[in-house]
Amino acid sequence: METIALYMRISNEDSYTEESGSISHQRDLLYHYIRSHKEWKEASVVEFCDDGYSGMNFHRPGIQKLLSLAGKEITCIIVKDFSRFGRNLVEVGDYLDQVFPFLGVRFIAVNDGYDSGQETGSSIGLGVSLKAMVSEQYSRDISEKIRCVQQIKMQRGEYLCGIAFYGYKRSETEKNQLVIDPSAAKIVSKIFAFACKGLSSSKIALMLNNEGIPSPLMYRRKQHTDKTRGWNTAKETVYWTQDAVRRILTDRRYTGCLISRKRVREDILTKKTRTLPKSEWIVAEHAQEAIISEEQFIKAQEQIKTKAFYSVCSTKREGKTPKGLFHCAYCGRTLQLSRGKKAFYFCPTQKVVSNLPCKDIYIEKADADQLIKDMLQKGIFLQPTFSLYNNIIKEREVQAAMFQRKIKRYQILLRNVFENFAEGRIGQQKFLSYKKEIQSKQKEAEIQYREWLQQTDMIQQKLDPKNGFQWVDDLNLKREWIQTIRVYRENRIEVVWKIQDIFM
Repeated sequence: METIALYMRISNEDSYTEESGSISHQRDLLYHYIRSHKEWKEASVVEFCDDGYSGMNFHRPGIQKLLSLAGKEITCIIVKDFSRFGRNLVEVGDYLDQVFPFLGVRFIAVNDGYDSGQETGSSIGLGVSLKAMVSEQYSRDISEKIRCVQQIKMQRGEYLCGIAFYGYKRSETEKNQLVIDPSAAKIVSKIFAFACKGLSSSKIALMLNNEGIPSPLMYRRKQHTDKTRGWNTAKETVYWTQDAVRRILTDRRYTGCLISRKRVREDILTKKTRTLPKSEWIVAEHAQEAIISEEQFIKAQEQIKTKAFYSVCSTKREGKTPKGLFHCAYCGRTLQLSRGKKAFYFCPTQKVVSNLPCKDIYIEKADADQLIKDMLQKGIFLQPTFSLYNNIIKEREVQAAMFQRKIKRYQILLRNVFENFAEGRIGQQKFLSYKKEIQSKQKEAEIQYREWLQQTDMIQQKLDPKNGFQWVDDLNLKREWIQTIRVYRENRIEVVWKIQDIFM
């Protein structure tokens, strides 16, 4: 019996338009389409849905589960239109042109009148490519509109984050507004009072831990608000740290203002963000009730600038040891580098918690550098059959093929647009508009490809066996091999390799 998959998607951006309709509307449309075709009278139907996910990438739970079954249990996929499946021109084209034909999966976009079972030729047509390109541009336009609306709300002093920062809680009566959380605000006031008296961040953290005051993370868990946050808590600890104290002392929002738009996403196709300069931040004064005065905040900043505030603790990074590679085996925190004449790594937890074995963690930097170099060289000699060089070459070939396929798709699309213009299917104005858009994307892809080639050429040269073991001094390549190094008491060390079979 044939199995048909119905895929439905709606994103947060769709709330700004009626373009996509609700999930229920999409479901009704797809079932009506199935019932109108006798060939599927005996077919089995399964549903896959992504509610609140962007179509600009395929990192969606519903689509990932669907694709894992495509060509196995599932032989046909039906969507409302191409934009529900995805809005990325290249990825959508890859699935319709290569993946689904290879898997023997039929693809139908109801409202776009597309059925791969009735298409001829080895490549998707111009209409499909242009619709995918329009969908991608549409997502960019909607994203920009949402960004503008959010900025207006930020300027009005509305709080748009999912969880209130420590010291405040979300108002139960006013939307996007904060009110003081008395219990946490009391601790914030105490921290600023200690800092104004000249206490260092480590001493403040130590006092809070000795008094049994829950850290911000533990307080959120106690209040059952930690589940609502939109980021991971892997790097947070269950006790107060120097960094936690400093974050509070340098946060001007405790004076009653709201500071937003510190970071922005570089592109809707990626989650990568970049930090904006302070001149571009959005600051809304008197957005909520203040916990500390402006005078207290300024005085605390003056104390922070002194050497005494930071004590001897430093995150100084110099030499050949990769940043963040050494970790305490007991608390998991990244070891810090001392400022002394003989540089050494130690666990910063020893300064804020007095009863943990972290206080005995110590390793000299020179020994650490030599340790990494020795371990990497031993990894090569102990496993003759394993070749990092060959693995890099194979990975390079795969990545190069992806770049080349992306550029070729734009070339094909450009040729199809010209042919349709020459045959009178589209007018000159549309032709010029499509041509400009496609050439711009093609040029961007070619630039990315050239930059990637330059980077991989350098890595490949360092890894070439003919050049010996020069690569062991390259920080980035060390990161490719080693995941972390856990340091125990009595100079015991555990190396966790990224390449699991290095000593097999």
